Amino acid sequence: MAGQMIVLPITVAAAAGAPRIDMSIPDFIAGKVGSLKHVVSARSLTAAPGGGVAGRCRATGLPLIPRGASAATLALYEIAGKAALGINGPGSAGLGLPADSLTSSFTFVMAISLNSADALGTYPINFLSGFDAAGTYISALTRAYGIAASLNANKIGANTGTLGTFAFATPPSGNWGVLVVDYNNATRVLSVSVNQAATFVAVTMPASYAPPAGSYVEIGYHIDTSSIRNSKMGDLYTFSDSLLRTELGKAQLTDLVAALKAEYSIG
Repeated sequence: MAGQMIVLPITVAAAAGAPRIDMSIPDFIAGKVGSLKHVVSARSLTAAPGGGVAGRCRATGLPLIPRGASAATLALYEIAGKAALGINGPGSAGLGLPADSLTSSFTFVMAISLNSADALGTYPINFLSGFDAAGTYISALTRAYGIAASLNANKIGANTGTLGTFAFATPPSGNWGVLVVDYNNATRVLSVSVNQAATFVAVTMPASYAPPAGSYVEIGYHIDTSSIRNSKMGDLYTFSDSLLRTELGKAQLTDLVAALKAEYSIG
C-alpha cells in the first residue's frame, strides 16, 4: 500500500519577551543571495546606556562595535518616517561591523540620507570606511563631497584605497537615496550607482585589493569629524562578492534596489 504524506501548517509562537522579528521586503530579497555577509538596520539598533547605540548584525547575530573618541555621539533618528543612524553633533565616531567584514570583492547596498547642509558643504562625508584589525584606515568605501568642496564637488563615490582613483556618481536628492557600490577584484572594476541598478559609473582600480585578515567595514569614520556628520544611514546590506559578476547577481541586485526604493518612498 502506498504511503501518504500529510503536510500540516504549523505556527510556532515565540517565547514571552522574545524580540520581534522585523523583516522587510528588502530583507527577504537580500536573504536569498548566497553571498550576503552582513545586514545593519537602524530600526534594529537601540540607544546604549551612557550614550551611543548598541546592536547586532541581523544576518550573523554578531555585535556591532561603536568606535572612536566620540562613540557616545552615535544616535538614532527618524527621517521621513524611517529609522536612521547618525551622530549627535560633530564627533569622531563610527559603528564597526564584525572583523573580516571587508572582503577582496564586495557589493554594498545602502539607504542613505544626505543632509542638506552636508550637501552644500566643503568637507567629505564618510558613509562607509574600511579599517584593518589594528584600526588603521585603509579604504574610502563610500564618501560624498558637498557642492562647495574644492575637490570632487557634488560627488559621491568609492575607492578601495584612501586616495587617487574613485568611481564617482551624482549624489541622491530628497530625504533618502539608495547607493550601490560594487567591486570585482578579478577585473579590478569598481562600480557605483544611485537609485537604480541598470547603469553604473565604473573605473578600473590600479591594483588588486587584499584587505588584511580582521579588516572591517565601518559606518562613519572614527578617526576624526569627517564621519557621517549630519547625514544618516538606514539599511545596509553587504555581500562578499561582486553581484555584477553574474547575470543572477545583477537580477538580484536590481530586485533589492527596487525594493529599497519602495521601502524608502524614493520615486
